[in-house]
Amino acid sequence: MATHIIQIGKHKFICGLFWQSLSRPRELKKEAKDLANKIDSDLLVVIRDQTMAQAGFAHTRDGARRMTYSLAAAISKTLSEEGGYYDGRIQPVHDWLGAFKLPDGMWAYFAVRDANFLPNGDFAGTREEVLDRLHGDYGLGGWNMVVGDAELEEYGFHNFDARSIEELIPHTKNGQIKVQSTWALRPVKTEVPAKAVIAGTAAAAILAAGGAYYWHTVQKQREAEERDRAIEAARQKMLSGAAPATPVKPWPGKPAPLAAARACVEKFTHIVPGGWQLDTYECNGTRALYTWSRQTSTIELLLAQVPGATIDFGGDKATYSEPLQPEPGKDDALLAYKELVEPILSRLQTLKLALKLARPAAPPAAKPALSDIAAKAPPPAEWQTITFNVATGGLSPVEVARVLDRPGVRLDKIAYKGGAWSMEGVMYAK
Repeated sequence: MATHIIQIGKHKFICGLFWQSLSRPRELKKEAKDLANKIDSDLLVVIRDQTMAQAGFAHTRDGARRMTYSLAAAISKTLSEEGGYYDGRIQPVHDWLGAFKLPDGMWAYFAVRDANFLPNGDFAGTREEVLDRLHGDYGLGGWNMVVGDAELEEYGFHNFDARSIEELIPHTKNGQIKVQSTWALRPVKTEVPAKAVIAGTAAAAILAAGGAYYWHTVQKQREAEERDRAIEAARQKMLSGAAPATPVKPWPGKPAPLAAARACVEKFTHIVPGGWQLDTYECNGTRALYTWSRQTSTIELLLAQVPGATIDFGGDKATYSEPLQPEPGKDDALLAYKELVEPILSRLQTLKLALKLARPAAPPAAKPALSDIAAKAPPPAEWQTITFNVATGGLSPVEVARVLDRPGVRLDKIAYKGGAWSMEGVMYAK
């Protein structure tokens, strides 16, 4: 994972650490150094509070520098001490997402599950890269809150807390950044005093007279092979992201069908603005997106009615996006498959609508881990997942959503095209 160093105030902070949980409270530093050696990192930082201990790793060849401060560690401390406001009160926040604009124009992204940074939940990128990741992780559900710059409020994240990165870094009473030495990256291997180097060199010369060949050709080869296997396992885990200890419920926070449909239809107002023909209109839960074709109209006529529309390079196509803010869904108590699906099917049959159901393909089985830090397979989910789609047949999406509005049912997309509505989503059942 590439690192990014940013100057904030008088101090340099780093994003892009690879995080791992630590499990030996009395040997945190030793455990962290052992992990660093296995994943080929030469810098690390250890953070801990009453509920967790973690180490963040980096390498100087990727641009990391010793004694730069981990930005993740800094804001984690603030949120750990202050908590967050959600579910009607201020309380500890253990599952959160964060996206913040940095002083150099880049954006920082953080993802914390069960009070631990995900292995790849700390990085800096462009605004588009960070928002793509934010929306992707947010769709998994189960987050206490989303923290980020005020400009993200328009996306309608539930329990959103508008904070800048500067607000989350601790400050002294006179407004200066108050850094802590525990946030600083430190070398995995300490420097060896000169006398020790000389003594070690002499000892090595003596040993070389005896069994150096075996040591340097056989033993080192074994160590290199084991190290390579551990590095590969850790990198695969970093690239794929770490699964939580238990599967995260995907339906809490996502709006129920009726709320999603009402919010979508309420925004369906720009049908033929300025004489432009509507190609598609889609709602994905947090955004409504229009696309139009010019026909014989002009850009000026469109912008007179929709000033925020974006015109394509050729001037014949246009798009426009608006935020949706439906009420977040609750943690529904799931129904059995038969109890959930059959009444929906029956009701839609009376409306002469066909509900197409499918079960997502199972992911390929993971290869056995070769290292003690490789991700362990999470226990199986305690629910079934069924995807569905339905064409509304001339009915309003709101009317069809009334039928679908049952525990564990969520809509992923509502679309209007060619004068017809369609709906896609997921059903979760016991």
